[in-house]
Amino acid sequence: MEWQADIWNRLHLLREPLWESIKASSQAWRMDKSYFREDAELKGTINLSPAWFQQGREPQNGFLEASRLLKSRMENTSTREWVDQMSNTNALLSVILHVIHLRMYADGREVLICLGKQAELQADSDMSSILPIWSSMYSSMSMMVNWATCYHRDINGWDPWYDMLVTVGDYLPLDFVIPTLNLWLHYNPGTIIAFSGSALEHGVGAVDGDRACLAYYMHVNVHQSVHIPMCQSPWMDDLLPRPVATGELLI
Repeated sequence: MEWQADIWNRLHLLREPLWESIKASSQAWRMDKSYFREDAELKGTINLSPAWFQQGREPQNGFLEASRLLKSRMENTSTREWVDQMSNTNALLSVILHVIHLRMYADGREVLICLGKQAELQADSDMSSILPIWSSMYSSMSMMVNWATCYHRDINGWDPWYDMLVTVGDYLPLDFVIPTLNLWLHYNPGTIIAFSGSALEHGVGAVDGDRACLAYYMHVNVHQSVHIPMCQSPWMDDLLPRPVATGELLI
């Protein structure tokens, strides 16, 4: 419970960008204000990454850069402060990924190493300053606060990859629904779900209480830009215990 409360309380650092994210447009359902709980004190959805392609740009006509809210020129530094304060939680989730999908963990780690080298070569101060405090092996994350979702697939991922979702708050029982598999998973506060958001349609209903979801994921085009291949689904052998060499670091 203390862990959940800490995550929720730290979200208040993101109050301003969360509120600014809500739009009335029906063209982008993810930002449509009708999906957010009307009477919520804290609500919105934002995306963070130390390096991705800006909207509408791909490797052939753009270059990797830190997401807008993490750029050093931003007057409001609360987003960077939030990333720093979430270091332990993000590292813990990376350890979970190391256990359940070792190949994805290794590729994600290699991507971050390559991004660090690229930032140094290009003298990219934004990327260089955020990577040292980015303790997740996932290269992107989203915060979705007091938000319901229609059934959807996440289009920027890779079917064999596992996205990771963490839900926290104070709300009545809720289901995470994967209609393709006819699954209704109990989505109680503190639940962590790892699954392929690219391969499986999914959705979550509205709640009366406060709820936040932290979603961790990787983008195919980021892997492609630094020439790291996309791994396949894990094998059972990947899940077997293995000896850890002296001095080996998981993260």
